[in-house]
Amino acid sequence: MTKRTLLFLVMCCVLSVVAMAQVNCSSSTKLVCQIPFATGLTGATLSDQAKNTAVAFNSSIATQLTQLSLQSSASGVVFVFNKALGVDEPLENLGPILTERAQTLGKNKLFLGFSFQRFTFNSIDGIGLGAVPYVYQTVTSPGPLPFSQYSQEKEHISFNVNQYVVLATYGLTNKTDISIVLPFERVSIGSGAASGPPGTQYFVGAPPGYAQLGTGPVRQRYVVGTASGIGDILFNIKQLFVKGERTNVSGGFLLRIPSGDALNYLGSGAYGLNPYAVLSYQIKPWIAPHARIGYQWNTNTVLIPNGRGGSSRLPGGFQYDLGADAKVVKNVTLAGDFLGNQFLNSPALATGTYSPPVGIPGYNLHPISVTGVTTTYTINDFSIGVKWSPFGGRKSRDGKSSPWQELLLYGNVLFQMNDTGLRSDPVPLVGISYKFNKL
Repeated sequence: MTKRTLLFLVMCCVLSVVAMAQVNCSSSTKLVCQIPFATGLTGATLSDQAKNTAVAFNSSIATQLTQLSLQSSASGVVFVFNKALGVDEPLENLGPILTERAQTLGKNKLFLGFSFQRFTFNSIDGIGLGAVPYVYQTVTSPGPLPFSQYSQEKEHISFNVNQYVVLATYGLTNKTDISIVLPFERVSIGSGAASGPPGTQYFVGAPPGYAQLGTGPVRQRYVVGTASGIGDILFNIKQLFVKGERTNVSGGFLLRIPSGDALNYLGSGAYGLNPYAVLSYQIKPWIAPHARIGYQWNTNTVLIPNGRGGSSRLPGGFQYDLGADAKVVKNVTLAGDFLGNQFLNSPALATGTYSPPVGIPGYNLHPISVTGVTTTYTINDFSIGVKWSPFGGRKSRDGKSSPWQELLLYGNVLFQMNDTGLRSDPVPLVGISYKFNKL
């Protein structure tokens, strides 16, 4: 059995065992059921408008959690062809951290990496998570004299993701690499009343004997939830098409398997396919810019209902990365990248006057509230990091290169440049990797 056939069978087995299910939020403790967070209301006691707002939260969050930046599938010391000498020589720079470069590892070589990064989200679609305005109508009271109840509140939402990533890349041939990325995640989410005046309930059309024109406090509580587990597994295959002394071009496919629990924000609930192309150009042995362009395509996900009891497609779009890595001193490389992720026709949140407006004699209840919309937007990030080979250039006792020179330590910080989508504070990353040159 060839290695390619074995890889195909493994991927088919994973595809066959992954399944997602709908959830009933009236009895579930899944994290997607924590919205609206502090009201204490279940899905059965909310109006369609409130449910739609809750779905908008979940959809907006889930759309972007599926495309958090991960370390590149292969990094470390690689070789390029020296035409004058007719041999492959190692580059002096240690490669990128978050993006691909066109070069491959080489036949029967294995790259292993582990990284940790922490996302602390502070806004969603330009709305600060410290005070999210939220107005919704509960189900109209039944009976011969029905009345409606509206709640107005502001939520303080905390949302953090700790991500641990195990990466393995193997050289099938001198020009073909296969990779698997295993993310393990811990999601923490909580909400309560924001600082300031408490939330208020408004009763409209109440029968005699009730507080027809009155108000009452919203039942506020602090809700917190955590979930840990494996995220969506990624498989990558990359083929080097052009191998030159300076220019290298490769292409590949990145396949995402919905192995994470989407209802706990650990996964997307959708299969994803990302075909891409990478161009690398070696200006000098110590500096190399690179560019990557791809397109993310996804299947339907349980996190985006279609309103008819089914699900909708998880948004995707074009992706583009531009960057460079350069040796600054011996055994130390500086890597910088500009990354762009497009989300076509994506669920998002917007703020505006609550609709329909609530008119109560003596009250002017036209508050600002979040609501769900559909739009297309792009998230742009900039990252800067350092890679260090602590044993680079050292020789063993027999005069040969030390095997420990393939050990790399690295750190990186990711900054979001625009105020769109799910926005995080600067994202720190630390990692370690090793490449086995002979198996």
